[in-house]
Amino acid sequence: MEQKNLKTSVSTLETVFSESAEQPIDIDFTLPDYYADISKILKCRAVSRISSKGINGSGISVEGCVTVTVIYCGSDNCISSYEYQYPFSKNFDTGMNTDGCTLSVKTKCEYINCRAVTGRKIDIHGAAGIYVTLKKRKISEVISDCDDCNIELLRGTVPATVPMGCADKYLLIEEEIELGNGQPDIRCVIRYDAAASITDSKILAGKSVVKGEMTVKLLYAPEGNGQPQTVRYGLPFSQLIEIDGISDGCDCESKVSIAHIEIKPRVSATGECRQLMLTAKLLITSECCCNNDVAVILDAYSRKYEANICKNEVCFNKITENVNQSFNCKKNFEFPEGAISKVADMWCEARADSVKFVDNAMRVCGTVTAYIIAGDHDNIPTFYEKAIDFEYTHPMDTLGEFKCSPEITVTGANYTLTGECNMELRIDLNICASVYKCSNVPLITEIKVNDKPVQKTNSGAMTVYFASTGERIWDIARRYFADVEELKQINEISDDILTSDKMILVPTN
Repeated sequence: MEQKNLKTSVSTLETVFSESAEQPIDIDFTLPDYYADISKILKCRAVSRISSKGINGSGISVEGCVTVTVIYCGSDNCISSYEYQYPFSKNFDTGMNTDGCTLSVKTKCEYINCRAVTGRKIDIHGAAGIYVTLKKRKISEVISDCDDCNIELLRGTVPATVPMGCADKYLLIEEEIELGNGQPDIRCVIRYDAAASITDSKILAGKSVVKGEMTVKLLYAPEGNGQPQTVRYGLPFSQLIEIDGISDGCDCESKVSIAHIEIKPRVSATGECRQLMLTAKLLITSECCCNNDVAVILDAYSRKYEANICKNEVCFNKITENVNQSFNCKKNFEFPEGAISKVADMWCEARADSVKFVDNAMRVCGTVTAYIIAGDHDNIPTFYEKAIDFEYTHPMDTLGEFKCSPEITVTGANYTLTGECNMELRIDLNICASVYKCSNVPLITEIKVNDKPVQKTNSGAMTVYFASTGERIWDIARRYFADVEELKQINEISDDILTSDKMILVPTN
């Protein structure tokens, strides 16, 4: 039998390439003459960042830099530090056609080991992980209608987020930071941290409008032998990103990462050092999509002839909500080596370890690591590290299978000394995430009908069927190759699913 199948296109975003590589970190250097000798290394920090990425044919190129900061106690028991920039580059061969692909790259320092060979020479070994992912818009052709009057079609809709486009944009920042009134002049910068987060992301006039804030915390050693001083600075930013094909009805998921940051003291013409020069490069990524209910054919059969129904499972993802909320965690910390006289510095790093969707809620479990430099009873700087587990719960309105890759940012960290050996930590966190609902739907890609009649079990005009609560009318009609609308009309049924046990007359001619 010849029949005409009408087809439509459905699009999804799928991962076509995913790979990781390890970048060794092998450094040995000698401190410049104007740096104090090393008495004890307090902490060696390594922060890995991606400065540029690109696709060239079947290859992927990645460039970045590992910033290594050695915080140490000098021979005069003062805190000092030295920063070293370790650039790297990596290439990946995908072995495939990358046209139309979008590239995302992440990096993190896996481990770092540091030792002082002499009072002025440092040996560092470690590794950074580089993770690349290519995604591509996949078009699937599925049946949307059939002109054969003997074909029964089960029509339906699936909730889907149709990918519209993705774009990156770098934002360069140069800013002068003035010391506050009463703060002493800068001798040297000990340590600085920066975090960037998105506060608002929307589509306006066919462009992605992204707003956010970068917060900076810096610790410096003052002239003389005074206590280390802290500088905090907040810098709002906004950016327009052009993405072809988007409209105001689209949704937008935006993320920001710090591709480069450097803060250096600046000496004035009078010899004072009361300014800091901030240079940073932010990478803002906007991924736009359109939330639509896609009309599809979920099932089909022929009432008269045998039919071969071909199906292909398609995974639809739909953004159910965007989460951007703040929360906090508290923890008491007891210094293991006894009493302390003061706290010179504290900073925190956070990560998400797992995401689970249970009991109508999203649960994000993670770890915040607090790093503390404190003076012991002899005022000699000592380093402490404390891992703090946290759990964030967000209620969900709907059931189903979900996925989410949350970004956790430390927005504030404070402490209170509750005794000579105890401290109460209060850490403010921000979670930013888009929650996707996942639906794997088998869709019909081909209907082929031959001239062989179907084998019906009953030669009469009607079959009596005792149906149970919850059965679908479609399933009953399909079992007997019956007309769905005729079955519903004969039995005076308006619903697609039975709400009670019922005897049904099924037309079989």
